Amino acid sequence: MLEKLKNDLEKQQMDQMADWQTKLVMMDSKEWQYILQVSNYKAMLNRVGYTPEINHGVLMETAEHKKDLERKTKPIADTLRSYQDLPPDKALAALAIEDKKRKYAAAEKYLEDVLQSVLTTPGL
Repeated sequence: MLEKLKNDLEKQQMDQMADWQTKLVMMDSKEWQYILQVSNYKAMLNRVGYTPEINHGVLMETAEHKKDLERKTKPIADTLRSYQDLPPDKALAALAIEDKKRKYAAAEKYLEDVLQSVLTTPGL
């Protein structure tokens, strides 16, 4: 009886080992398949110019910052547009327009600088 149990146990162990061997071969081939796929995806990302600095989180943060800056510059742009129908005193009107244009250009430059610095900052 003990001998029969021992033989049954050995048979189960052999069957289990054979099953594991089969699964191991399959997992090994899957591992190489996945490694190849990852390599192909990385190559594709490199081809299209992807860098970690332009991942989704950074782009969303930059978009929010851009909206905030646009919201801040909108009143200046609206004021600048309102000066296009100024009264006949051309000297003062021209001076005011130039001042507003300078402020608007400075705000746009600031917006561009911030966006550029966010895109070029490593580690985001």
